[in-house]
Amino acid sequence: MELTPTTELEAVNEMLKAIGEVPVNTLEDLGFTDAAVAQTTLRTKWRELLTRGWYFNKDYDYSFTPAADGRVVLPANVLSVTPSTAEGRRIVPRNGLLWNGTDQTDIFTPDAGPTANVVWLFDFEKLPESARRYITVIAVTKFQTDQLGSDANYKYTKDDERFALSILLDEERLYEPRGNMFNDSQDVQEVWQR
Repeated sequence: MELTPTTELEAVNEMLKAIGEVPVNTLEDLGFTDAAVAQTTLRTKWRELLTRGWYFNKDYDYSFTPAADGRVVLPANVLSVTPSTAEGRRIVPRNGLLWNGTDQTDIFTPDAGPTANVVWLFDFEKLPESARRYITVIAVTKFQTDQLGSDANYKYTKDDERFALSILLDEERLYEPRGNMFNDSQDVQEVWQR
């Protein structure tokens, strides 16, 4: 058997196994079953996690191209749009379009399309394994709580969540070096060098 990253089906089956239910072979036509509830819980946690914005689903200074009518319709998988430091205008999402708050219009000229920071929602199978794993663990914990109501039978604990999150955060640090007080402060650098 070839090993591959976690699929949505495997994550749902892991959730079912955690409450003692039989796994399913497909995620099609689930009806109102524990598998359907598990899938909904997984997708909720997946959206929640991706909304934060990570190295794999965030673009900085993303340039949008206006349509022929000058409007920029936001793609369905955009979770958030925030101001870009490269943009001189106040660009915000409004009614599924980008809005120029500085000029009070949703019309942009073709040569002056808006720029913004964008957080994207991606399919589960397109996420890195560290994100898939963390999403699965937090979804299992939530699903167990909702279905069993008692932590006596928990398969996953907060320690499992912390471990999965630490792996994801370590990966985030590799791809998204951010300034912090320990690296960027001259005063702290002087202390470290003593």
